[in-house]
Amino acid sequence: MAGIWKELSFMFSGERDMTLIVILAVTVFWLLGSVSRHYRNRNRLPLPPGHFGFPFIGRTIEYISAVRTGHGIRQWTQKQIDKHGPLFKWRFMGYSVVAMVNPEDNKFILLNEATSNHELFHVGTLFGAESLVVHSGEQHKLSRRYLSRFFDHTAIGRYLDGVNRTAVRHFTNHWQGKEQVVALEMTDLYSFSAICNLLTLDEGPLMNEYLMKCCILEEGIACMPINLPGFHYYKALKAREWIVDMLGRLMEQRRREIAEDHVSEAAKVDVLTSLLTATDEKGNSLSDQFIKDNLLLFSLGGSGTTSRTLAMAIYYIAKNPHVYKHKLILEEKRRGGKDENTLTMEDIYAMKYTSSVLKETLRLQPPNPGDFRRTVTDLEYKGYFIPKGWLLMWSNQDTHFNPKYFKDPLKFDPSRWKKPPSPFTYLPFGGGIRTCLGNEYAKMEILVFIHHLVRRYSWSLVDPNNDELIIRDAFPRTPDKTLIVVKQITNF
Repeated sequence: MAGIWKELSFMFSGERDMTLIVILAVTVFWLLGSVSRHYRNRNRLPLPPGHFGFPFIGRTIEYISAVRTGHGIRQWTQKQIDKHGPLFKWRFMGYSVVAMVNPEDNKFILLNEATSNHELFHVGTLFGAESLVVHSGEQHKLSRRYLSRFFDHTAIGRYLDGVNRTAVRHFTNHWQGKEQVVALEMTDLYSFSAICNLLTLDEGPLMNEYLMKCCILEEGIACMPINLPGFHYYKALKAREWIVDMLGRLMEQRRREIAEDHVSEAAKVDVLTSLLTATDEKGNSLSDQFIKDNLLLFSLGGSGTTSRTLAMAIYYIAKNPHVYKHKLILEEKRRGGKDENTLTMEDIYAMKYTSSVLKETLRLQPPNPGDFRRTVTDLEYKGYFIPKGWLLMWSNQDTHFNPKYFKDPLKFDPSRWKKPPSPFTYLPFGGGIRTCLGNEYAKMEILVFIHHLVRRYSWSLVDPNNDELIIRDAFPRTPDKTLIVVKQITNF
């Protein structure tokens, strides 16, 4: 190929001739692609209906704009459905995409072995090459098997006491004596502290700097990948460098403590020690890069998503005071005279209504509205031809807000969770082998927080008539980050 370009360079000269070379190259590649698709599509099935949009960028800008509003992605998708039907094509950041909106489509995408995980290249760069979120196929299965042991029910039971102590300390240090708080700022502090429990990293300057760097990295995921000074992506890459270096220093310190048998009781059961002492199927230690990339994934995925979900739960409870007065309070009072600072897994499992509040919050405001999977072979689905290399997009918004599956879908109604939802209609954490690995840990962390909040405070929105649409950056939030008035409860 290099020789061909060299010969062409001798044949043409000047700016006009270089333009001809570009036009010729684009034409040749387009013809080769068309012939290849024609040959592969022997059954002559049509491509899905739809509109690609502008060359290369396609409809990226309008889609990102839609994602940044509360119900924008759902409204954007509905417009495409009205025009093209429930399965349509479009282009996103240079990729050809087929969007699907029904439960059977979610199942097809999430369980189909002819698809693999697809992360936009800049996301993979920020998370790291050894991150679970980047791996596909057998590599993903192997990595998930190594990591899942740290988030099973047994492991979560070990972490509960540390998370509970974090919650008690958080309310004492950050809520006590205040009449107003910004809920999102509070939940950011709490959820990141709870994640740092997995490293036995206490509150202080280092944890605060770590939180700030994770916030910068989070912003980089949700922006255009422009690696130039002043742009979010550039700052995010620098933040990743700092995080990886900091984690490396923590790992070396812990290794010394293990070698000298000076590991604290809390650190003996945390994720950092577990990863450093774990081995693969051949008995080899896990690589430092694997440990760093996945600790970063746990920190980012387990703090931002959890924090936003908590803040949204606080918002919805304030908007629906009967949920607090007649349900959450009663559930807590059923614990009787138990020490409010002591929690067991039995207590967590008994929080049935609180769990329903969490589920309903996640239905209305899932941290991730959907995702992409890449086809690794040509596919035929519902009478259409989908070429290898295209992306399949699933979205939980299309089923979460469908009255066919959830009656009165815009209403916040925790009581709807007395019955389980239909398969593949409720997907706040994804599905299949890509279900969020830490979702049970996140649920436990949220239930612990709500337990202490309900027993210590009543609260209301500063502006109860503020019905502005919830907005999104990387995750959902209210415009004022859920500013609330709090009143301490003296006699629960």
